[in-house]
Amino acid sequence: MQGAKLVRRIELDNYWKVVVASLAISLVAIWRNHHPTLIVEFGGLVVELSSHDVGAVTERDLELARLIDSLIPPRGSNRD
Repeated sequence: MQGAKLVRRIELDNYWKVVVASLAISLVAIWRNHHPTLIVEFGGLVVELSSHDVGAVTERDLELARLIDSLIPPRGSNRD
């Protein structure tokens, strides 16, 4: 967590995977009606979650983070 937001950097080995991952996260975010900041880069992407209306991390952010983790498990998890 950085300040009033959750931040996760997802490193991927090619730009195609970065684009697909950002699309998958975007579709889940639309479904949950909670929209993260996505920063797309050549080697990965950065996901920032915060509830802007309250200026803090809320249960909605934590829920979306769990959904993102289920789509793209963090490195070192047993699904790697």
